[in-house]
Amino acid sequence: MSTPAERIAKLEDALGNGVLTIESDGERITYRSTSDLMEAIRYNHGLLAQSGSAVARPASTVAVYDPR
Repeated sequence: MSTPAERIAKLEDALGNGVLTIESDGERITYRSTSDLMEAIRYNHGLLAQSGSAVARPASTVAVYDPR
């Protein structure tokens, strides 16, 4: 079974090429629309975030100097 990151790469490649059928792990999936394909990408991004493998964005702080 492929990882969410591998699935995301395949899904985004298909989306970029205008293809709705993807083959992975000996399985063929045909999405009904690009909307369905984009929803699959969002779903896999969620799985990736839950697994802790997602790239964490550093927290940021804004400091404002007030010379009064």
